[in-house]
Amino acid sequence: MSNDREIQLCEPAPFLYFENGQMAVTDGASVWLVIVTCEAIKATASPPEMSLRRLVRFAEYYRDLAAAAIRRGEDIDGKVWVTEATVLSSPRTFGLHSEPISSGRRPPSGIRQEPADASHGA
Repeated sequence: MSNDREIQLCEPAPFLYFENGQMAVTDGASVWLVIVTCEAIKATASPPEMSLRRLVRFAEYYRDLAAAAIRRGEDIDGKVWVTEATVLSSPRTFGLHSEPISSGRRPPSGIRQEPADASHGA
């Protein structure tokens, strides 16, 4: 693979196969199958969730992780694995409502959090 070609998502659209997510990426000359483990999907943002919705929402993020692995020569027989360790070791910047689990940061000011023991009736 040439390092100057951009890796893009391609058909088929992201889908779930047993406990993992799968999607395809291409540089225009080659196509790779990207397998995103269940644990990786759960570790992407808080709260931990394994769903097709999350796989699709973060498809470009997983594409970027896969592209980095391809450039490092970590693809095996046309497959690239995105694992929990890959997700947890990568820098991420998601929107206000999808902070990474491992960040330990507080919500940005302006987002109100209710105390855990707040009573909702009186």
